[in-house]
Amino acid sequence: MSGDRFDDESTSAGFSLVAVLVFMLIVSAIVVPFAVTAKTRLMIANNEVEQERLSLLAEGLANVVSSELADGFATEKLPLDSTPAACRSGEFAFDVRIQDHCGLIDLNAADAQLLSLGFASLGFNRQSSEELAEAAIQFRGSINAFAAQAAGPATAVGPAQNKQAPFESVSELQEFSALASTPLHDLHDVFTVFSKRGTLSLDHAPSRLRAVLAGAPASGASITLGATEGSTYSVEVTARRDGSGIAGQVGFVIEKFPASTAGFRRLSGSPTAELTNHARTTTPAGNCDALFGTEAAQILIGWAS
Repeated sequence: MSGDRFDDESTSAGFSLVAVLVFMLIVSAIVVPFAVTAKTRLMIANNEVEQERLSLLAEGLANVVSSELADGFATEKLPLDSTPAACRSGEFAFDVRIQDHCGLIDLNAADAQLLSLGFASLGFNRQSSEELAEAAIQFRGSINAFAAQAAGPATAVGPAQNKQAPFESVSELQEFSALASTPLHDLHDVFTVFSKRGTLSLDHAPSRLRAVLAGAPASGASITLGATEGSTYSVEVTARRDGSGIAGQVGFVIEKFPASTAGFRRLSGSPTAELTNHARTTTPAGNCDALFGTEAAQILIGWAS
């Protein structure tokens, strides 16, 4: 009898052990996914906080640079032709690009030859560049109402319908069939709607435009030598922290505006989604005093510590 009782107890204990193991497996199957999801969400939240922090820092520094441009200080110490500049403060790295719009081609003021140079700098051959220039002129139309009525149909490389009004944004070029796949940042690197000039300042032209002029000089095109003082600039700033693949980026077009306490006002944003690739081609990092001024550089040192 005692042996049977022992066997019954052993069997009961075995079933209890199996039941406990099954219960633990069920609990694990329920808890583990929640734990993994919670960890993933925490990582995403940390990354979002980091990006927001870096973006706010980049925007603050872009405002500092814009204020210096309005005061005329930055124009004396920083390149104004989209040449990247960089600096470091502690574990943080910063990249800055400034483009004076006098060095860009105004879509509403430039003639066909100057527009053709711009399209050639984007990689189009001579014939395609000339066709695009003609399409851009037809698209923007004429201030003469009778001439506008007499304008021909849209070209094969242009949009389906001509606007017959000035370009309001460089992004309108992507309505052209031949330019639909051209990155927006590349278009902003060549063209503008803010300079209101039919000329191009060679000293402030980005490298891709200077390369086209060097390879095929354009006699008759409205190219001016020497720096022309502008009032409109593109400002792009990227902020990164060592060991992090996250970047805070900001870009906008500003205009000198003495009526504002800051001395400038924003006219539009820039396609900052593509800034990372540009920023990684920067020159070796220098002193942040040169980019943002002594006061801002001291704040960065305290903030990074």
